[in-house]
Amino acid sequence: MYPKRVVLACLARTGCINAAMTARGMQQIGLAFVLEPALRQLYPEPQAFARAMGRYAGHSNTHPFMIPLFVGILLQLEQNIAKGSLPESALNSVRETLATTLSALGDSFFSGTLLPLWSLLSVSLLLAGFTGIAIALAVSMFCALLLFRAICFVSGLRYGLTTLAKLRRLNLINWVDRLKMINAALAALVIWHLPLSRIKPFPWTAYALGAAAVLTAAWLVGRMRLPRLLLWVVTTGALILVDLGLIGM
Repeated sequence: MYPKRVVLACLARTGCINAAMTARGMQQIGLAFVLEPALRQLYPEPQAFARAMGRYAGHSNTHPFMIPLFVGILLQLEQNIAKGSLPESALNSVRETLATTLSALGDSFFSGTLLPLWSLLSVSLLLAGFTGIAIALAVSMFCALLLFRAICFVSGLRYGLTTLAKLRRLNLINWVDRLKMINAALAALVIWHLPLSRIKPFPWTAYALGAAAVLTAAWLVGRMRLPRLLLWVVTTGALILVDLGLIGM
């Protein structure tokens, strides 16, 4: 097991991994920076340390929120390599597959669902005048994220690749569809709080059609797997036609 100072150093550095993003290597430099304390501990000889660092000289990219889990698993694999129970040649394929898997999960659950949920909920609270609650929500979400990152890092470091089986039992992918329906409802709530709600008489027909369009779009993306880009193209095209007067409102 790594010394506590090395573990804490690697965990702290995971927050800086995107500080040195490059177009070619993506998180390549940042990943080497994160792993450096642990690799220096495992391989005190300069040649062995250089060879270990060289294993991470290629392209690397995964979701920022999943970085601690990614790093924790890599550190566990490096321990096995140092002990001789895992060949060095196996690391590259495992690393690339792991990065892709965690990236897909992070993009779908965090970037595509949870962050929009927090944003829409915060906007709804601010428009309703509940500024204090919105601030408390932001602080709570940030603390929850830090706790999630720490737990993932420790789990990856302790259990290695078996952590993925435990993560799968959380069923995060299936929660995506449910949360996106909540996002659609929150988007309708945000529209309700916009100046549109103070128009007299209230344009119920336009509001109902807009809310139905948002809910339908969420259902098409979540259930029918319709590309979001296609919806944006259709919506933008319709707005352009309205602006040109070719479609009446």
